[in-house]
Amino acid sequence: MSTPGAGKAPAAATDAVVRVRDLTITFPTMDGEVRAVDGISFDVAPGGALGIVGESGSGKSATSLALMGLHRGTRAQITGEIAVVDTDINAASDAQVRALRGNDIAMVFQDPMSALHPQYTIGNQIVEAYRSHHPEASKADARKRAVDALDRVGIPEPARRFNSYPHEFSGGMRQRVLIAMGLVCEPRVLLADEPTTALDVTVQAQILDLLDDLRRDLGMSLILVSHDLAVVAGSVDEVLVMQKGKVVERGDVSDVLARPEHPYTQALLAAVPRVEVSRAQRRAQVRAERVHAPDSAAEDARIAASDAPAAEAGESLSVMESGAEIEAGEPLLKVENVRMRFKVRGGMLAQGQDFYAVDDVSFELRQGETLGIVGESGSGKSTLSRMVMRLLQPTEGRVTFEGRDITRMADRQLRPLRRDVQMIFQNPYSSLNPRITIGDSIGTALRVQGERNRQTIKNAVRDLLDRVGLEPEHYNRFPHAFSGGQRQRIAIARALILRPKLIICDEPVSALDVSTQDQVLRLLAELQDDFDLTLIFVAHDLAVVRQVSDRVLVMRKGKVVEEGEGDSVYENPQHEYTKQLLTAAPVLDPAEARSLRAERARARGTEESAAAS
Repeated sequence: MSTPGAGKAPAAATDAVVRVRDLTITFPTMDGEVRAVDGISFDVAPGGALGIVGESGSGKSATSLALMGLHRGTRAQITGEIAVVDTDINAASDAQVRALRGNDIAMVFQDPMSALHPQYTIGNQIVEAYRSHHPEASKADARKRAVDALDRVGIPEPARRFNSYPHEFSGGMRQRVLIAMGLVCEPRVLLADEPTTALDVTVQAQILDLLDDLRRDLGMSLILVSHDLAVVAGSVDEVLVMQKGKVVERGDVSDVLARPEHPYTQALLAAVPRVEVSRAQRRAQVRAERVHAPDSAAEDARIAASDAPAAEAGESLSVMESGAEIEAGEPLLKVENVRMRFKVRGGMLAQGQDFYAVDDVSFELRQGETLGIVGESGSGKSTLSRMVMRLLQPTEGRVTFEGRDITRMADRQLRPLRRDVQMIFQNPYSSLNPRITIGDSIGTALRVQGERNRQTIKNAVRDLLDRVGLEPEHYNRFPHAFSGGQRQRIAIARALILRPKLIICDEPVSALDVSTQDQVLRLLAELQDDFDLTLIFVAHDLAVVRQVSDRVLVMRKGKVVEEGEGDSVYENPQHEYTKQLLTAAPVLDPAEARSLRAERARARGTEESAAAS
């Protein structure tokens, strides 16, 4: 049975490779001290696997950095005991901690592109990690160890890729390189901090399978840090749930997931998207919660009031009114045989060879529908969405919106289209100007479309901020003052300000905590009901796509390999690639997760045997 709270320290484990007792980490700030970690304790046994789960701000990453001694030289104040392979991290010298890192405990960071040096080959970076602990090793021996490490983590042609640079690898391959770097000295503990965040579902499954295989083959211990309970479900023995710096629940992973005792753990589980939940079930749940909310009457009144400024302003807000209605039965959007061709100037393809990012794709979308587009990185889904938005002009084919051919429209002609078609990007921080207040950022679209009354714009923006769950008083704040989830709400408000008919959501929740992701998805469902929105929802997460989509396109290498009603595609997939995606989707049942992992291992074995023959 799981043990909620942090009051009980784990039983003494004299052979523990990691032992933490009453760890507290405090950071001094302008507003006083912030206790990021508050008296936590845990052990990791040799060969064991511990999952540390919580939202951003829970203290899990601060704990990870403390285990590596990476708070040294900062203003962090640390008390308690951290012992890694019997070395007291807090009492050890800098030289002792440096000797420990990589040799006895290694860390795999969340963003491999930030952790790898862009100007050095990946092979040289792994060699440097090895020779820092084995200075006596020759360059030839170090190179052999690096190539072996790359081979161990599944990098194809490791001897050749030794000389490649980080930008020449995909996100999943870069994560494998980081794991190889961590493994080259064969440490006793591998600490993986959010190693699969924002990765495709198949790549995520590959990384988790790899960590499990390495743990078994090398006998090393694993600490897996994540915000997603489904990620740790099939990868760890014990789970530790953190909230606001404290451990609120701990125990065997099967017990915690089957019988969570703390409300926070229950909330995290409820927020995890499940591939078996249909869109109809999800929408019914959201609508029922709105109806039974204590302030539902006030909510309805506020929604009605949010349209008042447009009505009162008359012609001054005419840019926010809908365009001409399309004829009944006609699709709002029609995409016919579109292609996007790029000329290759180097890389894996021959010089000058054509590369089709999108290859002969067609679909229709009607008012009020949601079309889900799912696929891995490189499948063409984002390129397709940008062609619909006309941020890219298709090489071939036609895009028709409300009966108008927009395929070859000039920029001047496209300006009215921007009123009806808007986009929510994956990274709201990079799509918001850091030097402009969010009020100005949201209101810019109204000014571009012809509105000149400053007070009218301000009123419309403040009403919309209120509608997406932010405070109207936030109008004059800058993007850096908001969390990731709040910034995504700002991006949604900016897309809604012109009352568009179609919104394209390009991976809008891929990098968010599961609870924040759940909040954003609920908000989109409510807004679609309130404003009769039509959505294109682009994502690599199959569970998320099913819960929001009426119909689904599955893309691979620029082509649509499967299309159909959402429930039909998920319950009776026809294409092998769709089946592969569904098999790779994370599940919350540890036994089922292990079964799916074994199924993937058998499939890999079959593929390798076929390739060898």
